[in-house]
Amino acid sequence: MMSNCIITISFFFSIIGQADYSKLQDIKPTQFAKAPGYSEGPTWKNGELFFCSGSLLRVNKEGKVEKFLDINPAGTVLNAKGHLLICDNKHKAILDYAPDGSLNVLADSFENKPLNSLNDLTLDAKGNIYWTDPSGSSLQKPVGNIFRLSPKGEVTKIATGLAFPNGLDVDPQSKFLYLIESQSKKILRYLIPEEGKPFVEPELFYDLGGSGGDGCAFDKQGNLWVADFQRPETKQGRILILSPEKKVLGHVDIPAQVVSNIAFGGPNHDEIFCSTGGPNGIFHAKVGIQGFKGHPGTENKSLRKIPISPEG
Repeated sequence: MMSNCIITISFFFSIIGQADYSKLQDIKPTQFAKAPGYSEGPTWKNGELFFCSGSLLRVNKEGKVEKFLDINPAGTVLNAKGHLLICDNKHKAILDYAPDGSLNVLADSFENKPLNSLNDLTLDAKGNIYWTDPSGSSLQKPVGNIFRLSPKGEVTKIATGLAFPNGLDVDPQSKFLYLIESQSKKILRYLIPEEGKPFVEPELFYDLGGSGGDGCAFDKQGNLWVADFQRPETKQGRILILSPEKKVLGHVDIPAQVVSNIAFGGPNHDEIFCSTGGPNGIFHAKVGIQGFKGHPGTENKSLRKIPISPEG
């Protein structure tokens, strides 16, 4: 009898703790920051928001947008040690803006050749850094790649033959790597293999249709929040939320022509910040659902330092 009571109470509290994703469609996001051009790659850090628009910009704690680093970034991610990792196309490198203010190159070549292009990046639980290289790829010419930088400093190509690989993220359990293949309008899911074993062909996780997707992020429950670039029925972008079982849980309409990427942030990490085009900048909404704060990362070896200082 006591056992049945415990089970009933546990089930009750699990139901109470579940977020109501269906109510997200009633949220009205507002513009948080304006930008000089198309924007991507937001990351929240200590009350400030960093994002990419021609250079690395920062929205400081007073809400002012300022140029932070004179680079050409496309994506950013924060590890638990406070390092801001950046896909930069000025130096064609994975950069690490460290808490001490130094800017370090972590990777800039593969098989002794310079990196081609860098779009978006993420981390897994073992400290591996993944990024996408979509340059020159399309449905007719699927030559896009995914690369990985190990904690030991080794760069490997883990996937190729992709039609514009774009946003990617690793789930909270570090079991799967999710990839948005923009030109096919699909979300692919790779099983992360044991160390030393190769990645195998991905499964189709979800077909977005419409204009396809761009970036993505996980919430604390392991659900994937996807930047659904533009819906043909509304001519606006939105954030679509998908469960690990491929079920649509809800969506947040973003009042912009296109939405490129998403990050969780705020004091309780239950707010979303979406980079957009038309208007260019960042939109914000309090969603009341906590985001996954990401995998911890590791102290990566610096190949060299770039002598550049923040401008803000």
